[in-house]
Amino acid sequence: MSSWAVSSVIEKLNARDKDEKYMAMHDLAADLDRDNIKLDGEMERRVVAIILKHLEDTGTDVKQQAVRTIASLARKVQQPQLEEIADKLATHILNKTDEEKRDIGSIGLKTLVGVLTQQTAPAVLKRVTPKLQQGIAMEAEVAHYCLEILNDLLKSFGMIMSRDLASIQSGILPMLSSPVAATRKRVSTCVASLAICAPDQLFVTLIGSIFNNIEASRNADQIRTYIQTIAGISRSVGHRLGRELKRIIPLFMSFCEDDKYKEDTEMLENCLQAFESFVLRCPKEIGPHLDSIIATGIAFIKHDPNYADEEDEDEDLMDEDEPEDEFSDDGDYSGDDDNSWKVRTAAVKCLGAVIRTRPEMLTQLYERVLPVLMARFREREEIVKMEVFSAFKDLLRQSQGSADVVDAMDEDPPSLGRSSASVLRMLDVDRVVKVVLKQLKDKSFKTKEKCLELLRELIAVLNGGLGAYLNALIPDMERAIDKAAKTSLKVEALTCLCALLEKHPGADFTQHVTKLGPAVIASVSDCNYKISAVALRVCGRLTLCTLNGKPLLAASNPFVLNMYTAVFSRLSSQDQDLEVKEAAIVTTGQIVSTLGDVLGPENLNSCLPVMLERLRNETTRVTSLKALSTIARSELKIDVSSISSDAVLECSSFLRKNDRGLKQAALTTLTDLVASYSGSISAPLYQSVARELAALVTDAELHLTHLVLQLCVCMVRCAPQATTPLVQQFVLPRSLLLLQSPLLQGPARASLRSLFATLAASAVPGCGFQQLLDELLGVVKAAPAPLSRQSLSSIAQCISSLCGAVPPEQRTQTLQGFIAQLSDPGAPEQAKLLLLHAVGEIGKGFDLSGFALEKVLMAALLEGSEDTKAAASLALGSLAMGATRQFLPYILQQVAAQTEIRYLLLQALRQLITLKTAEEGKGSSEGGDRMGGELPRVLELLMGQCGAEDEGVRSMVAECLGRLGLICPAEVLPRLQELVKQEHALTRATAVYALKFTITDKAPMAELAGCIADFLALIRDGEIVVRKAALTALNSSAHNKPPLIRPVLSSDWLLPALYGETAYKKELVRTVNLGPFQHKVDDGAELRKLALACMDTLLDKSADKLDTSLFLQHLQARLSDELDDIKQAAYQLLSKLAVREPFCVREVLDLVSEPLQAVLSKRPKESASPQDIERHNELQRSAIQTVVVLHKMPESSTCLKFQAMYDGILQDAKLKALVDSVSTDADGTAPPMPPP
Repeated sequence: MSSWAVSSVIEKLNARDKDEKYMAMHDLAADLDRDNIKLDGEMERRVVAIILKHLEDTGTDVKQQAVRTIASLARKVQQPQLEEIADKLATHILNKTDEEKRDIGSIGLKTLVGVLTQQTAPAVLKRVTPKLQQGIAMEAEVAHYCLEILNDLLKSFGMIMSRDLASIQSGILPMLSSPVAATRKRVSTCVASLAICAPDQLFVTLIGSIFNNIEASRNADQIRTYIQTIAGISRSVGHRLGRELKRIIPLFMSFCEDDKYKEDTEMLENCLQAFESFVLRCPKEIGPHLDSIIATGIAFIKHDPNYADEEDEDEDLMDEDEPEDEFSDDGDYSGDDDNSWKVRTAAVKCLGAVIRTRPEMLTQLYERVLPVLMARFREREEIVKMEVFSAFKDLLRQSQGSADVVDAMDEDPPSLGRSSASVLRMLDVDRVVKVVLKQLKDKSFKTKEKCLELLRELIAVLNGGLGAYLNALIPDMERAIDKAAKTSLKVEALTCLCALLEKHPGADFTQHVTKLGPAVIASVSDCNYKISAVALRVCGRLTLCTLNGKPLLAASNPFVLNMYTAVFSRLSSQDQDLEVKEAAIVTTGQIVSTLGDVLGPENLNSCLPVMLERLRNETTRVTSLKALSTIARSELKIDVSSISSDAVLECSSFLRKNDRGLKQAALTTLTDLVASYSGSISAPLYQSVARELAALVTDAELHLTHLVLQLCVCMVRCAPQATTPLVQQFVLPRSLLLLQSPLLQGPARASLRSLFATLAASAVPGCGFQQLLDELLGVVKAAPAPLSRQSLSSIAQCISSLCGAVPPEQRTQTLQGFIAQLSDPGAPEQAKLLLLHAVGEIGKGFDLSGFALEKVLMAALLEGSEDTKAAASLALGSLAMGATRQFLPYILQQVAAQTEIRYLLLQALRQLITLKTAEEGKGSSEGGDRMGGELPRVLELLMGQCGAEDEGVRSMVAECLGRLGLICPAEVLPRLQELVKQEHALTRATAVYALKFTITDKAPMAELAGCIADFLALIRDGEIVVRKAALTALNSSAHNKPPLIRPVLSSDWLLPALYGETAYKKELVRTVNLGPFQHKVDDGAELRKLALACMDTLLDKSADKLDTSLFLQHLQARLSDELDDIKQAAYQLLSKLAVREPFCVREVLDLVSEPLQAVLSKRPKESASPQDIERHNELQRSAIQTVVVLHKMPESSTCLKFQAMYDGILQDAKLKALVDSVSTDADGTAPPMPPP
């Protein structure tokens, strides 16, 4: 925009016509918002002058537009003009006589404050702050405007107002005792904002002054204001107020207990709101006061001085048919001046805050709060009743979390935790349900909705459990889904019914189908899409209910047909919401698969083409695929021949789409269709499918590859003559290529093994055993480079599957050929490696003791390359799996005799033990037999090697002992307990390290519970190597079996010892002379890494056992560690803690900002190597990730040092780029902890 154009607009602004001036002002604002406009100094002054002039225009519209233009103008003008605007607006606010000018000045200054930046704000503050301070001492009308603007300035720029904070505080504090209520309210808000940016000393003075005024005041209005102010400060900067709670809470309690204020509704409400704020914002310091807060909340939840309620709490359990008196629950009593409901609301919210934030107090909350909440269901004020329901719902959710923890511990002995039954006993399900059922009869639909929400939470907590109450519940559900009911109530009732059907057996609903059925069917046709969608899901759930192994609705032909008609009408309709379409497709699939025999051919013939049409629709094709899979898997063998060919063709076309979820669903559906209807699929269709499958066999998408191979297996099994040549032509070459990939593993590899076995068993000419074997052996030759051990193992497993699918004679002949090649000195090494792996894999399932393989394997162990030795070692252990009594004694004999290859022989023993632990079943009664009767010899051998000097041997021995503990814990664990008491440090370390391999998913919890403390006690051992092993065992225990260590975590030694290992210890740092150089070696670094890893695991698995403040205290020290990798581990742990416990971390946010700032401000030396620069950049990126997470915590901006650091980061181009990158990549979530 040119200067001439701006001049033209200015001329129009001088016109007399109001409309012309308004339009000109509007155009100017639009032009100023454009990025390409730039005003010179003279033009800036002219534009500012004309806009300020029109702030006093006689036309209201022109003035309002001028105020709106200020925001656009402030972004374009220089500092002098900005100061002029601010000064003019502030002058308007101070106008005592013209209220309209004050309004214009206030709106304009608020607009200006909203667009100021940290760079432009200081100049404006310098001009505005003195005038605002002047204004707050003037008449109330002026002071109110000034306080509002001052509050905005303190919230946005309090950090750069440090010079004025003391004078502002001294100016506004006396106003808390103003006789004008509106003034006191604005001052209270302003003080809360001031507390955010006040330095520590000023903050202490502020709180002390307010506290002294409360104690000295005798005016109730003033006391209420001071209480409100304290609560506001708590909401703003609870972490700073926490240390004052020991003075504040007793004083507030005294007000609640003082008879003088027992009818002062506002006083009581303010105190309870303050308590709620303290609970939420001061989680650490509020702990000692929770009992008294709960007691106060319980007392005032019944506060209703105008309504005499002397009924017993058990009144809620009266018979449902008993008539209620006129003052029962109907809310008939009302008083226009009765505000006691505000006290009750505040009391409920206060209790709700305790419930949400204190899961560790669940037992106490059940005992003290639960009965009170149930009694208050009869609350006469609906607003209060809704809060009661919300608090009760929160309590149920905490119960669900507790039940989840307890369920995970049910496998363990009682000493490891409470049983889930104790939670249910405390919950008193019978009473809860009866109270809720009574409330379902209330006149208010909101009450009914809340009751249904509570029932859903109860179902989730109990995982059902309401079968005994269905007779009482169903009539109310029926009324709630009646067509006359409100929409939201209908949706909630149907959702609750769906949860009931999901969690209860069909037998419970036998007598209720006829009652509920018509209402549910009517809801399917409802014009509201939410009601229709949920009703369709209810129909699906009804369809899946069973009685004596048969569908519950199988004998209800008329109802089934009516339900199908309603669902089909939704399925076939085009103009409806996507949610309804998808629900109709899913429900139709469930009805057809379960009740297809009841529907009859006519209905099926009308339904299946519509399903095919939905399959061809882009928005519903994934849902249709799942529904077709459901139908195909039906035991009724539904006749889908009318659409099967078209469906297969559509599915094959989906395999070309660039949609991973669609391809997964299509592959699953094709597998189900082939499994059930292979005879109706033509050869050309099979060929079309096979062509599409080839491109999906790749190591880039192993899950898709797994699904493709499963489909191929199904095709070969169901239609071998038609599909085997196709699989051999299209899929097999890609599969052989896949075998070269070191990424092949898991389900994909298992499916590939199954494919080779299925192909070998199909006996189709041209795809026999020998041909497949030659192709597998040829993978090694065809590979452009030597294959990895993982690839060789994958090929060997496929060979093993092939051999398992053929007669013994053919397998024997093949093995003899393998042995001959292994004995040939001229055979290529890769070929030998493959054969060693193959022999081992075959030996896992078959007894190969008759092939004299010992000599071949020993020769490989003694004379082969390192890869050959490793392969031979694993093969020997695998052979022992299939013939334990023959090979295990040989291995033990060689371990004792062959010292130079002892490690390899122990590796063979480990392979055998590992394979044994993978077998189904465990226990001491069969452990010895599973080891071929050699368990005593094995234990003696391993015990004797625990103190070996070779670390590799000790690690192998520890793993063998640990895994043996899974097979025969009663024999192994006592022996390990003996070892931890040995004098030799290496022996103790090996024994406790072995525990890492015992504590897995199959850990013998009963045996471990009695001895875990003995092992973990070694965390206090005097030797570093022992403490490392103990920390490793602790981490494994905390990760795999948290209930196992929960009792030990409650001890007075484990956590202090763990935290002690995080400390930097100078005595563990030694200097090593490297000729002309000296190098410092920190032997404690590994201990610190392991300790941080343990802390991370405990935070994930047993956070309720940790004192967050103590945890943070030890974590803080590691933010300044000597080693960068330990710093990074500490950053990541701090990020995780900030997400879980933001209020606790916020208390130390200013402290942790200092080490973060030190890392971010550090620059690498000019002589630094590229590796050093890369490490430095990685450390800074990790620090930035942590800063981003910390900044996203609630009210992090109230921590001044941290906010100053963050603002400084945004001013640094390099660091700001890192912030943008981290925010985009990780969305500010805590990064995963790296392994130690």
